[in-house]
Amino acid sequence: MSGYIKFVDASYRREIDAMRMQEYGKASGFHVDLGTLQWGASDTDSFVMAAELEGSLIATMRGELIIDASLLERKLECEWNFPVELDFPVLLLSRAATLSTHRGSGLNLVLRYWFLRLAEHFAIPFVIGTFVAASPRENTLRAMGYEFFENKEGWQQSSYRSLRKVFVVSLDMQKNGAGALRFCQERMGDGIRDFQFESEFPKLKVVRGL
Repeated sequence: MSGYIKFVDASYRREIDAMRMQEYGKASGFHVDLGTLQWGASDTDSFVMAAELEGSLIATMRGELIIDASLLERKLECEWNFPVELDFPVLLLSRAATLSTHRGSGLNLVLRYWFLRLAEHFAIPFVIGTFVAASPRENTLRAMGYEFFENKEGWQQSSYRSLRKVFVVSLDMQKNGAGALRFCQERMGDGIRDFQFESEFPKLKVVRGL
């Protein structure tokens, strides 16, 4: 298998929209208004990465560079009252989707590896995420060194409605970034090599709205 990992822009919105809506429609643990997954201003202001195989996109993930604590809290739908003092900017990973035909191939971890490399390249101190309990990625993130906190409010303020416990996770790049990258390489070395990184890291850009 030989494919590509690359950053994409709004010219790929149809493919990204279709993948998100198709796969999020099958998700368990939460409900989401699928129409809100369509490409918007926050995508244009974010880093959107995709895996391509034989000319077709098969996985995607979004990284939002956030410099404002209140905006981060609005996106997470909870106050940051966890026992980690964040340094900004932070990189919030979201909107991950992999086609069902390639589920289990580890592409989520391959894309995460390249986002951690981006965070390392730009000296971004923290990588943040949020998801419902019993997600397939939970054990992987624990092994990578992410810290886990519970969002006791769940997702109820936006187009998402959580049906399970909601976690917020934080990776301190200075403390655990090297170990997380090593974990990705040990777990997905062949996958990282099979999907050539096609792009240079883009210029930094900041997300300023929901």
